[in-house]
Amino acid sequence: MEQKPVQGHEAIAPPSADIAQRYLDEAEAVVHRRGRVVDRRALAWLQIAGAAVTAVYLVALVTAIRGHGGLTPQIFVFSFLLWGQLSTGMAQRSGMQLRLTWSRWPALLAVGVPAVAALVVFGFAIFDPGFPAIGVWIPSVLVLVGFGGYGAVQLARASGDPRPPRSMPKPLPRAMRWGTICVGVVLGAMAMLGSAPDGVLASTLLLLVVLMAFVWLVAARSEMGLPAVGASWRWPHLLAFAAAAGAMTVLVLLDGVPIGLGFVGGLGIIALFVAVSFVPGRDLRD
Repeated sequence: MEQKPVQGHEAIAPPSADIAQRYLDEAEAVVHRRGRVVDRRALAWLQIAGAAVTAVYLVALVTAIRGHGGLTPQIFVFSFLLWGQLSTGMAQRSGMQLRLTWSRWPALLAVGVPAVAALVVFGFAIFDPGFPAIGVWIPSVLVLVGFGGYGAVQLARASGDPRPPRSMPKPLPRAMRWGTICVGVVLGAMAMLGSAPDGVLASTLLLLVVLMAFVWLVAARSEMGLPAVGASWRWPHLLAFAAAAGAMTVLVLLDGVPIGLGFVGGLGIIALFVAVSFVPGRDLRD
């Protein structure tokens, strides 16, 4: 291999065949280590789960806006923001990489078109009183087809990837444990206040809870930040979040829920997260 030396310096001697082979071996080792760090299979499942969560959120939000109004829609907005922050930590834990290259434009277009269509239908469902009730489900279906379909394609492409090393569960650090409990407190408080009759006191308390949740979202880089909490979670914590979010949705949207039932349901959500905070999480040093 001929090389042009820098002016004023001698040409570097080419490596021997043995050294060159070591370079090639090391390049293959780097690719292998990157494959162990980036878990494309986990990222694909997270994409599918995110599509399902977004679909449920859109139905709940449209139902809340059309039938309830007031501060009720904000409950679902901030609950979805909680999930967004938690899932960001999960994606970063699995080696998420955001690279907008030309090779990704077909996939981005396939996801973007249903997303834009979902937003358009979502606007009609909110602002047009005469919009058919069945139209509430159209944005959710479009999100499932676009984002969920993209996740399914990514899962199929990752089927041949090597399995990442199994992570040994580890007790949650104190900061992560308190962060998990705080998630339950926020969801439980929103369930209590959202199911209470409309009034100045309930609206004021709910606004305070939303403001505290917003402050927590801003402090995302702290040890108790939601991305760090989400990165430490395993499947038991995710099941607890899904059960709590589902219970909160039912308590908030269901008409005629007794105040006592909403209060008990909120306490149950808090107790669930207190219990699950003692379940071992992921070892973030893996």
